Amino acid sequence: MNKILICLSFVFFGSLFGGSYPVKNFSYLLGRLEGINDSVLEMHFTLYQGYVKNTNALAQSLREIDDKTIAYGALKRRFGWEFDGMVLHELYFENLGGKQALSSKSSLHHKIVENFGSFEKWRQNFFATGMIRGIGWVILYQDPIDGQLHNIWVDEHNINHLAGGKPLLIMDVWEHAYLTEYGLNRGGYIEAFYKNIDWGVVERRFQK
Repeated sequence: MNKILICLSFVFFGSLFGGSYPVKNFSYLLGRLEGINDSVLEMHFTLYQGYVKNTNALAQSLREIDDKTIAYGALKRRFGWEFDGMVLHELYFENLGGKQALSSKSSLHHKIVENFGSFEKWRQNFFATGMIRGIGWVILYQDPIDGQLHNIWVDEHNINHLAGGKPLLIMDVWEHAYLTEYGLNRGGYIEAFYKNIDWGVVERRFQK
């Protein structure tokens, strides 16, 4: 199990046994992103905080409710959705704020070229995945079995994840991420997202 998943496991079990998920502060991104304005970011931060609040509330309810009831099953199903919404937003914000391209000498760049044929082919595939109709996420995942890289479309928050996979680069393509600034021009948002990737963060995730 990679370190990202181990950390998530600690957080998960901490909550189930009385802990709570903290709201992380990403205000350092304000004023730093090209093509994504601060008002959109501030709205997005507020939405993320809602996922944290709901995840904590569900965890508390699950500790208190009879696990043999229908309500318990409904809450249990909802927990995964809210939890994934919380964590994916954190990973998304964390891989923003960069200004430098991924070095062609980096191990991640070499792996991308190995798996996709060229870095440009990977980029085109990542963009094309982001243009799939629907709401969700695009995640550059590393397969836990053979180490191969895949651009994955995730429906909403919780459908299509690679079980045990390592998420390296996360892009939010829910409408709230771009609609107020780009309207229906999702491609314009994807271009802006790409310009702001913090490849140092992505590379560190890959190295772990």
